[in-house]
Amino acid sequence: MAFSDVIPYLNQADAVSFAAGQQIFAAGDIGTAMYFILSGEVRITVDGRELDYLHPGQVFGEMALADNLVRSATATAVTPGKLVPIHKQQFADLSQHLPTFATEVMSIMSVRLRRYMEDEVNRLRLEEELAIGQKIQLSLLPESCPSIPGWQFAASYQAARQVGGDFYDFIADPHNPDLLHLVIADVTGKGVPAAMFMAVCRTIIRTEAQNGRSPADLLRRTNQQLSHEKRSLPFLTAFFGTLNLQTGQLTYAIGGHDRPYWVQASSGGVQQLAGHGMLLGAFPAIHLDDHQITLAPGDSLILYTDGVTEARHQDDLFDEERLEAVIAGHSTASAGEMATAVVQAVNQFIGSQPQSDDITLVIVQRDGHDLFAA
Repeated sequence: MAFSDVIPYLNQADAVSFAAGQQIFAAGDIGTAMYFILSGEVRITVDGRELDYLHPGQVFGEMALADNLVRSATATAVTPGKLVPIHKQQFADLSQHLPTFATEVMSIMSVRLRRYMEDEVNRLRLEEELAIGQKIQLSLLPESCPSIPGWQFAASYQAARQVGGDFYDFIADPHNPDLLHLVIADVTGKGVPAAMFMAVCRTIIRTEAQNGRSPADLLRRTNQQLSHEKRSLPFLTAFFGTLNLQTGQLTYAIGGHDRPYWVQASSGGVQQLAGHGMLLGAFPAIHLDDHQITLAPGDSLILYTDGVTEARHQDDLFDEERLEAVIAGHSTASAGEMATAVVQAVNQFIGSQPQSDDITLVIVQRDGHDLFAA
């Protein structure tokens, strides 16, 4: 059926003009007519996914002629255009003059229904696979924080999608029970590729942590293994620290990651740790340094990924200044209370906007009295 065959039978006086970007109807609206495109282009979407892109001479919204249910898709004008609505009686009249028109509309309806059903099946299958991926990823994160006399630990992980690229870990040293390794890292990108790469990085770091390496050496070894991979892969930023649970001494290295905050109970001051370093996986050789601090009784260490400081509300970022203010306002709180305060502040800042990046936070706090004193 040619475009020119239908036009003489349409009442063009009923044509409706739409501007570019104007919504013609939305999913959930009551449908009373289908539309014939005289001019312009129209996009059909379901839950934000494009189902069809239509041009002059095509029809859409035909399900409204078959039932009295609500629209299942949204139609939006891509360019300025004119549409002629065709109601049930008009469709019946057209079908009498052009029997092939009714056949064509039924064929279109069948094809679109089949495509929609295939898309829905694929969507449900993808959701199921992502749910499985999410369970696998969460199983790679610590089931709970360590419970160690004299110390408090708290953590929060909030993925931007069903799966993400952030991770954190607490690794007991196999050679010295007084040492606990702390890890927080962020894979560039989001979604399934980032989650798969995260699993690889976690395995490398956990393996290297068994070999008694210093934090800087461990991150260099991790970088070597990642950079030897010839395929195009994401990059990794990471903080790795070794905490002496008896003395409070923390030896750490930073591989391009956000610098943690150190709250000193003696002064109430909040400062970022020294060190920067290069991200991992981008270059075969990188320079990293070990640094040391000692967490005194009452001190806290706040590890986080850039999903915290780069949380977005419109064009504004949560930023380091806001994070420091929350930390300073809860400097005497417990590790759990401080973690809750930071996450709540970030979520309140974001509001109803979609989360743009994974948000991960780890708090390490030494109890306010020295249980290990002689």
